Amino acid sequence: MAETLENQILHALGQVFDHDKDKNIVSLGIVKNINVDAGQVTVILEFERDDNNIKKIYDESEKAISEIPGITKSTIVTTYHSENSETSSQNEKNEQDNSDNINPNLGTSKIKFILMVASGKGGVGKSTVATNLAIAFKRIGLKTCLLDADIYGPSVPTMFDINEKPQSDGKQIETLNKYGIATMSIGYMVNDDNPMIWRGLMVMKAINELITKVNWGEADIMIIDMPPGTGDVQLTLTQKLKVDGSLIVTTPQDVALIDVVRGLRMFEKTEIPIMGLVENMSYFVAPDTGKQYPLFGEGKTESVAEKYDYEILTKIPHDPLILEQCENGHPLTDLVPEHKVSRMFIELAETVLKKLKLQRLADS
Repeated sequence: MAETLENQILHALGQVFDHDKDKNIVSLGIVKNINVDAGQVTVILEFERDDNNIKKIYDESEKAISEIPGITKSTIVTTYHSENSETSSQNEKNEQDNSDNINPNLGTSKIKFILMVASGKGGVGKSTVATNLAIAFKRIGLKTCLLDADIYGPSVPTMFDINEKPQSDGKQIETLNKYGIATMSIGYMVNDDNPMIWRGLMVMKAINELITKVNWGEADIMIIDMPPGTGDVQLTLTQKLKVDGSLIVTTPQDVALIDVVRGLRMFEKTEIPIMGLVENMSYFVAPDTGKQYPLFGEGKTESVAEKYDYEILTKIPHDPLILEQCENGHPLTDLVPEHKVSRMFIELAETVLKKLKLQRLADS
């Protein structure tokens, strides 16, 4: 319960903004500690001494925490930066400035489009869609990179068969490139049998480094393989990046579609354009007759799409070969580009690219 409440508190405080800096107090580092004990919460907020918004941030933080079910008592403690803390912060800033001078390609500033591939729940094949879609964008001529943002269950190392660790000098991290795609994943930096038992603040720090310290360079598009759900990672990424669009992956199962609605609502609230839905494992094609058989029933995804006014961009079949290639570490869309499923991903990439360009024109 304590872990769940802690993450809920962190998520709630991520909605509190210092409007002078136009950033939330979590990303600004104001939230220094969260302690939960049997429903009683203590939060430490650390401010600059000349901050004029302390009272407002305090009140909004107190209100945000009070609205979380299960909290019986909350205490917010405000502190100021010490001189050592200020010196440390300045040193970190100088270090970052020096790092930026060494390589201006750090971060995502030179990437034209950023697309999130998300799902409301796990097990719907989101990573399969993300990796094959990245290959498909490369197939249509785009310089493509792939960020595996699933901290607790990274899939890209397996799906790309990458077992090495990225090179780093402590200031910048180099991508690992395979099949013509520049990739990065937290899975490159930990052992396969090392469980990721991280609290919210650690997760957000890891995500921040995957964004700001990686030498992404120039690219036409970045695909972000999001973790399932609507938690800390999703919130951090949507606040730190200028995301151009998102795809929601689902299966026709009732339980998956219930969570799809949560994903749609999250992107709507964070004002990230939703390009449409991808229905994965939609049907099975009998190899002897070619007849299609729905695996989870028909028309379920259509009803959700119609209700919330979103388009189903494609329906990917349940194909043993695509699953086999995921396990073998060579995405089907790269290995056999003329395969029916590969062509579906290439057509999806073309459709999404058109939508992203139209969205960019509409925003300009």
